Amino acid sequence: MTQSTPPAAEQGGAGLEGRLEALGALFEEALERFVAARSAQPIENLHEGLRYALGLDLPAGPGRGKRVRPLLCLLTAEALGADPRRALPFALAIELMHNFALVHDDMEDGDVMRRGRDAAWVRYGAAHGINLGDYLLVQMMAALAEGEPDGLDDATRVRLLRLLTSALDHTHVGQALDINYRHRRSLSEEEYLRIVREKTGYYLAAPIQGGAIVAGASQRVIETIGEMAQYLGPLFQIIDDIIDLTDGKGRESVGSDIREGKRSYLVAYAAQHGAPAQRERLFDILDKPREATTREDIDEAFAIFEALGAVAAGRDYCRRLHEDARRHLERLPRELAEPLGAVIEMLVSRKQ
Repeated sequence: MTQSTPPAAEQGGAGLEGRLEALGALFEEALERFVAARSAQPIENLHEGLRYALGLDLPAGPGRGKRVRPLLCLLTAEALGADPRRALPFALAIELMHNFALVHDDMEDGDVMRRGRDAAWVRYGAAHGINLGDYLLVQMMAALAEGEPDGLDDATRVRLLRLLTSALDHTHVGQALDINYRHRRSLSEEEYLRIVREKTGYYLAAPIQGGAIVAGASQRVIETIGEMAQYLGPLFQIIDDIIDLTDGKGRESVGSDIREGKRSYLVAYAAQHGAPAQRERLFDILDKPREATTREDIDEAFAIFEALGAVAAGRDYCRRLHEDARRHLERLPRELAEPLGAVIEMLVSRKQ
């Protein structure tokens, strides 16, 4: 591992927040440069859509999205002794991959809002939405293959590409399972956990593992990160499942998961612990067409969850997942475990 502290990492004040601010600025500058280079001869709807999906049409700030994954990548590389600029191609690839998934996911789920405004497919139409998602995926590969000078050798680039394709493979398997179960009137907690581990565990591990690979970390560290993410992925997803029924998720309104018929942790818990009449009524609501689902339906589903203690059970399970993730975190090198642990606590706190 090469020890280097670039000027960007020294700006923004002391402590973790200062480091994240500096790394965020470093990333935004790189993303702007990358997208500008790809848009030198703009095509109507395509390149404007690229900027829209990435939030680059908005002023710098939280409106563009949290950029959690690239920040985790850059923070990990820096914590393990690498110049974070060497990790920029992978950080760019991760963010492009994430937004590809969001564009297509919104279409598959029928969500019309993303980050408090029209989803990309609503703004540009379904045909352009599909093409825009595909274009983001192409740019993911371009960012890694043609990224800024970074000193990465070809073997490292291939290793990072394999990491990305593996994460995408698991994510799409999880998405297929998720969609399949929307047409079934049963779901166990074990089946739910398989879905979310496939859909979120590898997806969350990849940016941290990529930063570690750039820094030359050992295989043991890479594997421990992957094991930790198998708890963090379900943790964040179950928190999201609960938030959907309490505060919404910036997509449409409270209860969006019910409208789309999503089989969440709350549904899995109710399906296992509810009386036959409760299960039957819950799946009747979930199986309604999105546009036919009323506010009263959402309230009734929530009442079933509350009567069965599903929300409380979800929160309790989140506490256990959190503890398991922290046990794996403690096996990582201290220089990584401390900042990564602090970021995880920030994410959990903000989600809750």
